[in-house]
Amino acid sequence: MKRFSPAIAWSLALSVAVVASACGGNNTQSGFGDTGGSGGSSGGTTSSGARDSGATVVDEGGIVGTFGEAGIRDAGLGDSGCATATAAATRKPVYMLFVLDGSGSMSQDSKWTAATTALKAIFSDMQAKADPGVGVGLIVFSDTQDATFGSGPYPESGVDVPIGFVGAAQTSALDNRLAGGPQAGTPTGTVLQGGYGELEGYTPLTPLPPGGQKVLVLITDGVPTDNCAPGSGAYSSNACVTEAASELTKASPAGPILTFVIGTGVFPSTNLNNFDPNFLGNLAQAGGTGPTGCNPNENSTSTDLCYFEVDPTAGNATQTEQAFESAINAIRGQVLSCTFPLSINAEAGTLDPSKVNVTVNGTTVPQSATNGWSYDNPASPTEIVFNGTACTDLKNNPAASVQIVLGCTTVISNQ
Repeated sequence: MKRFSPAIAWSLALSVAVVASACGGNNTQSGFGDTGGSGGSSGGTTSSGARDSGATVVDEGGIVGTFGEAGIRDAGLGDSGCATATAAATRKPVYMLFVLDGSGSMSQDSKWTAATTALKAIFSDMQAKADPGVGVGLIVFSDTQDATFGSGPYPESGVDVPIGFVGAAQTSALDNRLAGGPQAGTPTGTVLQGGYGELEGYTPLTPLPPGGQKVLVLITDGVPTDNCAPGSGAYSSNACVTEAASELTKASPAGPILTFVIGTGVFPSTNLNNFDPNFLGNLAQAGGTGPTGCNPNENSTSTDLCYFEVDPTAGNATQTEQAFESAINAIRGQVLSCTFPLSINAEAGTLDPSKVNVTVNGTTVPQSATNGWSYDNPASPTEIVFNGTACTDLKNNPAASVQIVLGCTTVISNQ
């Protein structure tokens, strides 16, 4: 990891608390304890909570310190007086819209029960995590609660659930929307148009911050029974694929919108008129979510699919539910951001990127491209990005407090 010599004028996305730079001061806003005049005792109270005994950080030479009673000073950030400012950082938010197929064929092989049970478990987990950076909404089409009987338009006013923070009220609304049962056809084009429209016009409400990634997750078992896009004439699945590609390239604030696909059907498919992995794969690929090297036209092996496949005949109902949960959690893992935006703010002055440190719940995370944090652009940084297990840990603990400490030489790891 290279160090930076030129000072660059930039600052943090949230308000910066400037602190005194004199050594030995009780700089409580800086996240440092009072190490002056008390022989390094634990006399000062720190706002960052950097008292996690035993945690370690490393630089190019290995371990440089542990978190003991002296706080961050023991972690190799130098004397507590080096800190000049701190700021709380907020990750880039995500707005997710689940679109669930309620067509009659979803009643076969326990697909409906498995999918709705999995979604309820996911919503419950989201509520427990209380992540203010994740909003979720739900459209269900063609089920017994769909008064249009599959004709749309979607989302259905007063029935489907708008995107919102997943608290108790939102979870209840989401669960209630899943109380119906399968009944009608598969108007994929109509519901996708409605879902994309919902995301394009979405404006987040508190506590969800603005500027998030928009995501549509289609869960379906069938081939579209409509034109797959209004006005496209005769049926053509390419119309939906073209729409997904268009949404991916739309500029903010309407887009871009990622399209994930969870397909549930017997794989390999022996009847593409009932379950078409090629359509699902091409839709996901066009929507920007096919993994590198995937084959959108795959129908023989599951190792290179572009969409998430749930074969309801591969196990019992419980195993099918678990497969749905695994697919949804994999999508969550991909879209939950480990990126923390920075923004230009002249009030913060000219800052040196080589004197920036990042703490999570008071523990300093070293700068590392493999397991720590890094800049999006070292020459002109606009974002801090967590990498490796540091990113995984953040996703598992969305309520973690991330703080930026300015003024102390950056702790760097080459591991």
